[in-house]
Amino acid sequence: MFRVKFGVAAASHLAIKALQQTAKEAVGRYDKAASVILRDFYVDDLLTGSSNIEELQVIQCDVSTVLGSGGFELRQWASNCPELTASIPNASKEISKYIAEDKKVHALGLIWNTKRDYLTFAVNLNEPIPLLSKRAYLSDSSVLFDPIVLLSPCTIKSKIWFQDLWRSNVDWDDPVPMPIAREWCHHREQLKLFSDLKLKRWTGIGAKGAYTQLHLFADASERAYAAVIYARTIQPCGEITVALASSKTKVAPLKVTTLPRLELCAANLAAKLAKTIMDSLPNQTYPMFAWPDPTITLAWLKAHQSRWTTFITNRVADTQEIVPAESWNHIRSEINPADCASRGLTPLELMEHRLWWNGPEFLSSS
Repeated sequence: MFRVKFGVAAASHLAIKALQQTAKEAVGRYDKAASVILRDFYVDDLLTGSSNIEELQVIQCDVSTVLGSGGFELRQWASNCPELTASIPNASKEISKYIAEDKKVHALGLIWNTKRDYLTFAVNLNEPIPLLSKRAYLSDSSVLFDPIVLLSPCTIKSKIWFQDLWRSNVDWDDPVPMPIAREWCHHREQLKLFSDLKLKRWTGIGAKGAYTQLHLFADASERAYAAVIYARTIQPCGEITVALASSKTKVAPLKVTTLPRLELCAANLAAKLAKTIMDSLPNQTYPMFAWPDPTITLAWLKAHQSRWTTFITNRVADTQEIVPAESWNHIRSEINPADCASRGLTPLELMEHRLWWNGPEFLSSS
């Protein structure tokens, strides 16, 4: 076969493999374009960029050339850079003309306003389901798509309620208990507020001469534990920008465990999240500073793992492999942004939660 036959089980694998093979054959002639194709494609969407216009235009031209040689014609270009849009060949611009006029692009479930360069969320909530079963609840609570995980203080609440459903032994098609149904319906109504939320797309990382640090925060409650990462960048002009990079939450296990152990799990979660962030930043390493609030967890992480029991030893060793012991520091609970993610917030509270969106005030100071 000389074409990918869509509909067969191997179609998605073959399409991506063909894309990657085309990039690998260009190594040596178009090294930068090849690395962009291998790193910045998600299925058939390319999301990439550069800190200067000239390099961005070269990337756009070379990526098009490389993939064109393999039969992949890139279409529907969108950029926050008018110079790049003007330099795209006419054939491609005609295909993507409606994007340039609308200034809003759907990128992996998010809406990107290319003119003002901010992201918003697509909230597609229909009318509430008359009979809320466990199956319907799971489907309904998954409607809000948050690929960068910026809304975890809200999404963790739906996870906690779903765990309560498991505890109540409700079957998949049985109605959920009224207290949970009432709380979810109220929470669900507020989720529509996120369609008005505007987040700066650029984190500040990547500018020439800029210095970036990654700050990890971890915390746990009796119901969940959470980790959140901020990128703190000192720009060449001396301005300090702090951006929420990503977060991750997990519900506490059904088997009751102690709070210090959950706090250690939160620190381990923060380390794994840091590895994911570092892997997504090309050819760069950034200083990391980690901030849990319990002193017990801090003592575990700063000592050698051989001193502790098996549960603690395994997680300390796993965490220290990514974030070394000297990077862990104490922070007060009231200024720890991971605290609100471990306890949960309503959408209305999250919209106005300065600590979550900006991090502690000391990150913005010198």
